[in-house]
Amino acid sequence: MNKTFLTGVDISHEFLLKWWYKKITYHNPDIHITICDFGMSPEVREWAIAHADHFIEYPKHHKCAWFYKTQSMIDSPYEYTCWLDVDCEVQKPIDDIFNYAEQDKIGLTVDVIRGKWWATGVNLIKGMSPLLKDWHAIAEKAQVRGDQEALQEIIGKYPLRGNEIIKLPLIYQWLRLQLHRKQDNPNKRVVHWTGPIGKNHIRQKLMNKDDLDFKK
Repeated sequence: MNKTFLTGVDISHEFLLKWWYKKITYHNPDIHITICDFGMSPEVREWAIAHADHFIEYPKHHKCAWFYKTQSMIDSPYEYTCWLDVDCEVQKPIDDIFNYAEQDKIGLTVDVIRGKWWATGVNLIKGMSPLLKDWHAIAEKAQVRGDQEALQEIIGKYPLRGNEIIKLPLIYQWLRLQLHRKQDNPNKRVVHWTGPIGKNHIRQKLMNKDDLDFKK
C-alpha cells in the first residue's frame, strides 16, 4: 500500500480527530491513515498511535499548528499522500482522488469564495514537488496568517507557478460557505467545515458522544 490520507492536530482541535477518522475510514477502509501530533494531549496521542497506520510527532509549534501542514506532507513516507484538514467531512469514497496525482505537482481545488486563490484544506501529492518545497519555505517562517496565504504568496508573485498545480474537481472539497450561499452538489465527496462556525456545526450537528471518547 503506497497511498495515505494524512492529517494533523494539536490540543485545540484534537476533539475533531476521532470524528474525522471514523468518517474517512468508513468510506475508504483500504487506504492507510497517517496522523501527525502537532501538540496533542497524552490521551489523544495514545489513541492516535493505536489507530493510525503511520504516526509522526512534532514539537508544539511556537505560533500555530497549521504551519506544520507542509512539513508533514514532506515527511510522509508514502508515494501518494492526500492531506485533509481535520474539519473536513468525508461523505463518500474518495480514494479515486489519487488518480489525479502527478509527480512534481500538487492537486488542489479552487477556493471559489476567494476567487483566484487555491483552497488548501485538501492537498494531493505524488512524491516531492518543487512547489511544495517553496511553499514550505514560506510556511515554516510563520509570518503570514496561514498555510493558504503562504501558498498564495508564491502564486501571486509568480503566476506561472500555477502550472505546477493540478486543478481538482470541487467535489473533493466543498466549502462551508458554498453551502451557506445555497450552492450544493449531490455528488460532493468532502465538505470542509471551515472556521469557528464550521467547528461548532461539527460539534453540535455531526458528532456523537462516542466521537469524544478516546478510550475506544
